Amino acid sequence: MKFSRLKSVCFHLCLLALLRPLAIGQTGSSNQEQVIPAGTEIQLTLQDPVSSKLSEAGDEVIATVRRDVIVEGRTLLQRGTEIVGRVTLAEQAKRPFKGGRLHLTFERVRFSGHEQKITALIKSASDFTRDEKIKTNSEGTLDGGKDGGKVLQNVMTGAGIGGIGMTIAILASVRNDNAGFGGYGGIGRGGAIAGAAVLGGGAVVGLLMTKGKEVKLDQSAIIRVRLERPLSVE
Repeated sequence: MKFSRLKSVCFHLCLLALLRPLAIGQTGSSNQEQVIPAGTEIQLTLQDPVSSKLSEAGDEVIATVRRDVIVEGRTLLQRGTEIVGRVTLAEQAKRPFKGGRLHLTFERVRFSGHEQKITALIKSASDFTRDEKIKTNSEGTLDGGKDGGKVLQNVMTGAGIGGIGMTIAILASVRNDNAGFGGYGGIGRGGAIAGAAVLGGGAVVGLLMTKGKEVKLDQSAIIRVRLERPLSVE
């Protein structure tokens, strides 16, 4: 009887020893599935507005995930999850033609009961208030760019006349790409200068007094960020 019990105990111990590595392997596989890989794009919306003119470095920024992030059929980051960051650069637009710059650094994801560090860069932001897309540089800084409409308005104001010759010169230089002096569909540099030259010193003053555009993002904006490192959601 004792030998039979000993044999049974030994059998179960051996069985546990065999099953333990399998259990560990399954746990490791499960953990691996809880990682959002680097390069994944996440769409965010802001809880409060930010701008290159009014925000200051150090201001807290809270955004929420706009769409579920799904990896291999599993929802790893749910819509409404909060991501916390801060303003790290806020430069208002300047003259002549220098657009405002705004850099937001997102640092933490809030899960129920804990926070997880995140490393991500902003790819772009869609500003639905002004119906335009704001692009970033390689470091993720949003740039307001130039405003072709303001260039024309300020040159006309500086000249003090209708200036049809100047208007034709400027309109002939309108470009549909981003290389224009006014950015998106803006005014070419040559056209603006040529038009100002037609109207003289007042137009040149108006040209030089033109500011770039500010970066303004409110709750309707969609911010697209790209993960620079894998994000564990455990």
